[in-house]
Amino acid sequence: MRANETTYRNVAKNCSAYSAKNECKCTNSTGDSDISCTTCKHFSKEEYCKLDLFDPIVAEHHF
Repeated sequence: MRANETTYRNVAKNCSAYSAKNECKCTNSTGDSDISCTTCKHFSKEEYCKLDLFDPIVAEHHF
């Protein structure tokens, strides 16, 4: 993983382009939304944002 899961969640919550993968249930065991870069359709298998938004969001919010 390029970043830890907490960072992926924080970035996804602050990303205007977040879009859940089609196969993603996007809820966790408690029924809460599981919004994360890892559940976004723009997140590649190589663990990079295809829209190149990850680093700017991290820099803006200091995650």
